[in-house]
Amino acid sequence: MTDSQLVSVLMPCYRESAKDFTEALASILKQTYHRIEVVVVFDNPDDNTLYDIAQNYSSHDSRICLVRNERNLGLAASLERAFKVSRGQYICRMDSDDISEAQRIERQLSYLEEHELDLVGSYLNAIDEDGSQLYLVDSIPSSSEGVRRSLMIRNCVPHPSWFGRRSVFEMGYRSVPLAEDYDLLLRAELEGFTIGNVPEPLIRYRMTVNSISRSNLYKQFVVSQCLRSAFKEGRSLDVDKIDTIVAERFDRRRAENYLKANALFNNGLRNIHSGNRAKGISQLLQIPFCSKSYLMNVINMARVVTIKTLEKTS
Repeated sequence: MTDSQLVSVLMPCYRESAKDFTEALASILKQTYHRIEVVVVFDNPDDNTLYDIAQNYSSHDSRICLVRNERNLGLAASLERAFKVSRGQYICRMDSDDISEAQRIERQLSYLEEHELDLVGSYLNAIDEDGSQLYLVDSIPSSSEGVRRSLMIRNCVPHPSWFGRRSVFEMGYRSVPLAEDYDLLLRAELEGFTIGNVPEPLIRYRMTVNSISRSNLYKQFVVSQCLRSAFKEGRSLDVDKIDTIVAERFDRRRAENYLKANALFNNGLRNIHSGNRAKGISQLLQIPFCSKSYLMNVINMARVVTIKTLEKTS
């Protein structure tokens, strides 16, 4: 494929380490698809470390555009700022502590056009803070029909791997706490956009102890439930009511148990993957007694896996 179309990479950053940020930026600049612009938005005005690194790169690579927020705006608003500055016909999402494989943009653009889709994600290789692989995230559907059915159950298009047409992103990110991506996906489906996943691991997704989505996992679960309920009724959720709904449904003890169950799940998978099956299975079996909400989440994961499996047999 020739590099005929401009791809804009939106890369918000906040408090990532200098090492992780450098690896992330370098991985995008080394893409086999060369006609890109990288819009980096700095959302931590009190620290110049990452800005200085990016400025050094931009001094010898004109494809980099730097945007500084005067105050901390959060992920959704930072992505909106990046989008307004961008010029590409295609938009690529990039987290500033992940690593894109060299052929990521080339493969996603090709898959998007070949399958006449509007937005695609991809499989992920989850890595720890040191860069060691934890597990492969590949239990998600690739077809637009499989994704549509799965979105009624849970988010199945990993946000760090998004690549799509500009028209999808023109819908805009809304201020939906911890689920801006899921909200946009559901609204895109309601608008008739087609969404899929490239069945290849094109991102190394870094799992960190400071991840916002980890520390507020139960709240994310509650917000996602609200988004799904509205979607099943053929509408998008009223963002003005989200805080009230979450406050009514939030329970601190359930949140703590949900987080414990998440640790059991991740450690269980890690132990099974490393060969310690007995310990891993034992940890997974503790989940129903720890958090019924997280058990529901695991069941929904299994339902999405079933949808993916049926794709292969159809």
